[in-house]
Amino acid sequence: MENKTILEIFNSIIPLNSKEIELIFQKAKVESFTKKTTLLKLNHTCNHMYFVISGCLRLYYLKDDVERNCFFFHENNFCTAFGSFMQQRPSNQILQTIEDTTCLTISHADLEILYTLVPKMNTLVRKILEERYTNAHDIISSFILHNPEERYLEFINKYPLLVNRIPEYHISSYIGITPKSFSRLKGRIKKRFSVLQAKK
Repeated sequence: MENKTILEIFNSIIPLNSKEIELIFQKAKVESFTKKTTLLKLNHTCNHMYFVISGCLRLYYLKDDVERNCFFFHENNFCTAFGSFMQQRPSNQILQTIEDTTCLTISHADLEILYTLVPKMNTLVRKILEERYTNAHDIISSFILHNPEERYLEFINKYPLLVNRIPEYHISSYIGITPKSFSRLKGRIKKRFSVLQAKK
């Protein structure tokens, strides 16, 4: 079932024949990680890309001992610290599981081999990078153009599967406010929603 889901996602990006699929699964492997496993440490080079089969991960920065979440990855997402992975340079980001997580994992070295063995991998990875770039652009734009409440509503829209799965302090970090401010923000939204419902 896991392989079927993976292939459906891959084929939705670019169709693969049976030989190409066989070569990919010769290089990639399924791995499971427990909750709060750090897959990439600060200032280490990211050597793996992950496809999330189940579970959830976060990519975050550490500034003055404060964690600042920038991306969440859940089922059917491709996950890595792309700058570090693609350029094989030390990362200023940290990658950690939020839940028990199972991924299809491939190393940078094996991906380089697949670029030659399965030329379609070049297109597959390019499309993944395009999506990641778009997401990064949207996040930067949100911090410039929107207030915390608008960013929270965007989060709900973007990550509907995660709203009730991950701790609220991770969400507050993502939208750039303290957990206390986040609690007040949620209270205001709930109160406004209740008023609107009462008027109907």
